Amino acid sequence: MIKWFDNITSADTARVGGKGANLGECARAGLPVPPGFCVSTDAYREATRSIAQLLAADATRRDAEAARHRILELSLPEAVRSAISDAYVQLGEPAVAVRSSATAEDLADASFAGQQDTYLGVIGIEAVLDAVRHCWASLWTDRAVDYRRQQGVSDDGLALAVVIQEMVAADTAGVLFTRDPVTGDDSTMLASSSYGLGESVVAALVTPDMFTLSRSPAAVVAREIGSKDTRIDPTPDGGTTSREVAEADRSTQSVTDNQLLRLIDLGERVEAHYGTGQDIEWGFSGHNLYLLQARPITTSVTAIEGHAPVKGRFARFLRDDVMEHFPAPFPLDLYAVHKVQGVVQNLMHAAGLKAGSAEAFVQGDEDGIIRIPENKPRPSIAILTRLPRLFAAGMSHTPTLWTDEEAAWSEQLADLTNRFENLASGGDTDALELIGHAVEDAASITADRFLHYLAPMMVNRTLAAWFIKLARLERAITPEDLYVGVQYKTADITRAINGLAAMARESGVTEPIMEAEQGDAILALSATQEGRSFQSQVSEFLAECGARTARLYLPFSNRSWREDPEIFYALLASTLRGEPLEPNLTANAAQEIEQRLPGFLRKRWRTNTAQLRARHIGREGTVYLIEEFFCVARAAMDEIARRLVHRKQLDDAADIRFLYFEEVENALRDAGVALQPVVAKRRRKRGTAEAVWWGRVFDGDDDEAAALRGLPASAGQASGTARVIHSPQEFHRLQPGDILVCPYTDPTWTPLFALAAAVVADSGGPLSHAAIVAREYGIPAVLGTGSATSLPDGATVLVDGAAGTVTVLDGAQS
Repeated sequence: MIKWFDNITSADTARVGGKGANLGECARAGLPVPPGFCVSTDAYREATRSIAQLLAADATRRDAEAARHRILELSLPEAVRSAISDAYVQLGEPAVAVRSSATAEDLADASFAGQQDTYLGVIGIEAVLDAVRHCWASLWTDRAVDYRRQQGVSDDGLALAVVIQEMVAADTAGVLFTRDPVTGDDSTMLASSSYGLGESVVAALVTPDMFTLSRSPAAVVAREIGSKDTRIDPTPDGGTTSREVAEADRSTQSVTDNQLLRLIDLGERVEAHYGTGQDIEWGFSGHNLYLLQARPITTSVTAIEGHAPVKGRFARFLRDDVMEHFPAPFPLDLYAVHKVQGVVQNLMHAAGLKAGSAEAFVQGDEDGIIRIPENKPRPSIAILTRLPRLFAAGMSHTPTLWTDEEAAWSEQLADLTNRFENLASGGDTDALELIGHAVEDAASITADRFLHYLAPMMVNRTLAAWFIKLARLERAITPEDLYVGVQYKTADITRAINGLAAMARESGVTEPIMEAEQGDAILALSATQEGRSFQSQVSEFLAECGARTARLYLPFSNRSWREDPEIFYALLASTLRGEPLEPNLTANAAQEIEQRLPGFLRKRWRTNTAQLRARHIGREGTVYLIEEFFCVARAAMDEIARRLVHRKQLDDAADIRFLYFEEVENALRDAGVALQPVVAKRRRKRGTAEAVWWGRVFDGDDDEAAALRGLPASAGQASGTARVIHSPQEFHRLQPGDILVCPYTDPTWTPLFALAAAVVADSGGPLSHAAIVAREYGIPAVLGTGSATSLPDGATVLVDGAAGTVTVLDGAQS
């Protein structure tokens, strides 16, 4: 049950854990490790034998809490107690550090650092035994259990060793990375240092001194002196105490340059022994330098490949358009992305461009990271005839036919909905076919949208802009101002939301909506008759308009308002926080322009304006229909997810979004396929996947060093508090007069524009929903900035919608 450091090798990891094995290796290599021993996993298993069944399977939070309590209440078997006592006496009964050492520690891609407990300055055998119990129990904290689950480490068979090591009363201590943990550069080392025990640095309780150290020649090449306002030291009676550092010492370097050179030497020796970069905890006590812990650097990462660099405006526009329409897709979303983008690629081909497949244009890897490789469409000689023919086909389509087209699509939607209602008794193939049909229909609507509405709108808009310029009005008017007052879907939804907000105020139910915790609005409303009556009104609205989602073209990782009404109530709460603005419907831009045009052009102006408005109605209607078809596809996918959970191939139905569609199909064919490992891996990589998706790589001619710039999307200036909103779950944070800063916008965001003083987004352009609605509400908008969400949340910023600039006036947080 006891293994002394000088008898431990890396082969003993299963018995002494990662920390114990590393200390043993270092001690045997002659490195300055304070003496100590490990209480092995044999002791843990012997002591917990009576509760082994409780610890056998992957823990829930409730199981973990029960395990902690039972371990702390354990009466140690005599064999375990005697083994630890005898070893402690042999060590000399000094003050010791008692550290957890899990057998899952220090994996190649997960450090497990800080997941289990450490006790410092422990004196006396009873205190040592109690610390050992607490270390064992810390294997089952919620934090440790959740971390293992995220890392894909099973609780089954897990055990904990404990390191008991003579305490070093350090004068200064810290951490040394033998190579840059971010870039992996091995030419330099990074050291942090502060006064007292290293716990101050490790637990981030102080801002330590930071040093960049050159290997060859050994030298200090950069230093940054931290505040170091407190320190932790051992106390004579056991334990530790925290005290303030003298004012004069705070601005003084906590270690000398000579000591830093000794750290370089220690780092070289430790890395030479292991053959890989090391994360080292160290301490100086007097003249002596001690190695307190060493483990592989797990935070070191290689550069993650992002989207291919783009050159030229068209390539950038195409890439940024894809990024905006498909914001950070999950692997399962790629199925819909390929179908929808596929029709766009086909239209480019029909226009005479050499365009590859959607599968080549947007690609996902084994880690679930999705990229846009270089795949720039190139013109062919056929573009001279095909492009005009394509536009002519679009222009010949009568936009007022949209009502009939919508009715036909609605019949198809009803048929798919009926098929879903019978899906519970159907097979897996039925579910897959229903998903395929729903997504294919959404893609077909997308094709109609581009050909019959978007492309002709470009012509109508260009003509409208020419007429507006010819009219020479005193006030600025854009073609999008012609949409004001038109009954299109997004405007109808926004008006309905404002109506519900007014109804909530009249009914006296604003308080439960606005003050309920996130996700509890329905429960709060259910407590009163007025609240229940209001809920029925919301239900009617959602039945009619509830297919709206935060990310339109990513159907499998998002929920609609209808499916999760709490998302809608969060939006409604934001609307209720201020007096909603109303679009200016009094000014008739079309009539004003007509009066300023020559008589022979007025009929052509009226015709073009009518076509522009009608096509805008169809454009908006197609968007919402796509959302309805995706609702059906998502419902069928939910049924598949439930089946995979029932078959124990998935742990949670929501995990299906981490799988590619082909993987879902394979799992349905083979019930023996366990999907949990790939889900765990991709969940760990999700943050990287999002960063890669939103990362932009420009050619060398771009000047990215300038102030934050974007595309002018709605004129005017406004200053206010920047409120960075990343998702609909954060809508409640926006206050009246804030500057809405977001990664992208689509129709689900636009009701927020009634509260915001201005809008700034990473993506988007002057023809997007955000620009149109911003102009309707008369607020400035700057879109396509690429990095708006890096603005400090709470800072005061100035937005110039005409210049397309965002200036931080101060960094004060609010």
